[in-house]
Amino acid sequence: MGKEKSKQLLRGYRAGLESFDIEEEEEANLILLYRQELEENKNFLSTKDREKLNEYDLKALELYEKYKNYNTEAVEWLKETAKLIEPIHGRERRLTKCTQ
Repeated sequence: MGKEKSKQLLRGYRAGLESFDIEEEEEANLILLYRQELEENKNFLSTKDREKLNEYDLKALELYEKYKNYNTEAVEWLKETAKLIEPIHGRERRLTKCTQ
């Protein structure tokens, strides 16, 4: 995977989060797939794009917190995305606290 493909995935991830609908199972599944591929190919992202990825991850976590009590397939896919990124952001927060 190259730099351009990673940028496309990042744009798709952002667009999916911006248009998230608790009734749209397919779009929520795509969010998870985009995020999994981004995780596997982070080394192709620039520093600026990694910052965007972190921003979008926080948005995904916020969305999950907002909708976690809804029993839909879309929320289940969002839950899987949150499970993927929560440990990453938890680890980053712990590292930030240690270096302050």
